[in-house]
Amino acid sequence: MPLTLDWLLARDELDLRLVTDTDPAGVVIDWVHSIELPDPSPWLAGGELVLTVGLRLPRARAEQAAYVRRLSEAGVAALAFGTGVRFETVPDALQRACADLGVPLVDVPLPTPFVAVTQAIARRIAELQYESMERTVEFQRRLTSAALHDGARGVVRGLADELGGGVLLLDEHRHAVESERCRPDLADRVRRELDRHPGGARTSLRLADDDRSTEIQSLGGRADPRGWLAIDVTAAMSPTDRVLLNQAASVLTLLLDRPAELLAQRRRVGASVLDLLLDPAGAERGAEHLRAFGFEHDDDVVLLACTGLNDEQADAAAASLDLLRIPYVASALSDATLVIAVRSADADGAAEHLATHLSAAGARDATVGVSPALRQDAVYEGVSAARYAAESARWSHTRVGRHDSMTLAGVLADDEVRGRVTALAAAPMARLRDHPRLVESLEVFLRTNGSWETASRLLGVHRHTLRNRMARVEEITGLSMDVAENRVVLLLALLTR
Repeated sequence: MPLTLDWLLARDELDLRLVTDTDPAGVVIDWVHSIELPDPSPWLAGGELVLTVGLRLPRARAEQAAYVRRLSEAGVAALAFGTGVRFETVPDALQRACADLGVPLVDVPLPTPFVAVTQAIARRIAELQYESMERTVEFQRRLTSAALHDGARGVVRGLADELGGGVLLLDEHRHAVESERCRPDLADRVRRELDRHPGGARTSLRLADDDRSTEIQSLGGRADPRGWLAIDVTAAMSPTDRVLLNQAASVLTLLLDRPAELLAQRRRVGASVLDLLLDPAGAERGAEHLRAFGFEHDDDVVLLACTGLNDEQADAAAASLDLLRIPYVASALSDATLVIAVRSADADGAAEHLATHLSAAGARDATVGVSPALRQDAVYEGVSAARYAAESARWSHTRVGRHDSMTLAGVLADDEVRGRVTALAAAPMARLRDHPRLVESLEVFLRTNGSWETASRLLGVHRHTLRNRMARVEEITGLSMDVAENRVVLLLALLTR
């Protein structure tokens, strides 16, 4: 609660009188300063009640108006003019200038010493500071109790009660976690403001309309913000209110900023959810749990498949996505493929992030494949497509492969087509089962469009050696490499292994 002019006027012992037509309740006094200079503005900080008896005040009306103008420009709270010393009454020009410029003017009668006014204000400021400290300490006690018993919900409710306004808590995905006394559109307004200021979203932002003021404060975790706290009030917040807001923000940050072991546990739970999604029998149940990880019910999902990773690299790659602050769940499959489900809107950024992370981590053989967009209850349909995209990236010597640029892989992602291709090539591939070196050489040869020079270089053998191996493949399978249809059948068979 600030010190206002109406409190000072209510001190009967001072016998002060308001001269201008001003609402004293809206005039906040920060300090009191007695000064008799013609231009006191260099010695003023703003917010003062200026005391003067006009010892050096010019008698010219224009000069008196200029004196008030200088006070107004300095941002004084009010002017208290002592009568009965040099001027028997407050000069008319001074009254008119104060009224025109909106400077509250107070008449201090001769029996009232300036020191009495100064002491009254000093005592009141000390009282208000003590009350503010008591309020802060008491709020901190209640805040701690609320956090222990009711978590974030208790903190939000307590802050709304204390500040008399609406309080909204958003998590790292900008979902409304808790709210109290909020306008229906507050969450959407806050999200739009955060979108407009992506850099400022790490500090604080303010919104103002006709009758309300909204302040948005980021809840900074050990890395990136773990959420945002929005305060929606009708009156300006006092310095004490801001201290209370900062206390609540600190407690909420501790509640939202999960320790490393909890983050690891959350990733393990996410892996279980993704395992359900990848099982057609459990997909619907898995989709129900995605919202706990930041997904909305109508979000399309994209699968990212990371191949060529060991267990340690897979764990680090999944954990690195925490830096993006996007919803995701990840699981390592039995064939050493890391599969990650993200929102369709986040897929490109997540794929490039993973590729950069894996490159920096020294995973030279790792690639990332991107599936098409999928319904949440049909995520399992994208595993093959993501794998093929990753495999395509490996052969084209790029870090990221995208399903939508792979016509052949898109066809082979269909289970029925894959079954027919497998049946077609079953006999020749069965004959090669015991010859892994020949299979490897055949795949490189076909992938390089039958280029003896390129294929032999990739395999690290002489091209005559490669020719001998291809002759051996022809002998075992009964298929000539000179026939295009035979090469197509064998390549499709290798792609559908």
